[in-house]
Amino acid sequence: GGGGTGGVPRPAFLLLASLVSAASHFVLAVTTTEEGFAFGVTLSGVAFGMVWPMMVLITGEVFGTRHVGANYMFFDGFSSAVGTLLLSKFVAQEVYDEHIVEHQGDPGFAGGDFKCYGPGCFRMSHLIVSLLSLTCIVSSIGLIRSTRDVYQRRRQR
Repeated sequence: GGGGTGGVPRPAFLLLASLVSAASHFVLAVTTTEEGFAFGVTLSGVAFGMVWPMMVLITGEVFGTRHVGANYMFFDGFSSAVGTLLLSKFVAQEVYDEHIVEHQGDPGFAGGDFKCYGPGCFRMSHLIVSLLSLTCIVSSIGLIRSTRDVYQRRRQR
């Protein structure tokens, strides 16, 4: 067989992971409790745990297994490097730094204390990641449509 569980193509699980990822970062953006934070982190871990193993399988099924390492590294290596650089270095850092600047004029702000306090420190970062997850949802739908024939052939074997 191959191609997923019960005839469901693997890209459908990538769609599910993208939905869970968007939900997890939305929860992390709006929560103010430890329980909500733990729930958001758990959802994020589930989504992350679904995506990367699924990408290896989808890459092998769609492009073949002869060059699966090189093909997979394009998706994992390139996207991880660029995404990590853009989201953690520029987006999250900018949001964090901007929140510090806003609090410098507050009474009680200790000069030289460049720590972020409050829920705003990463709220916008999580909202941006949640919105970016919507692009993953659209891409997953496109992948489902464009690989439909690949998975139909696999089921017919």
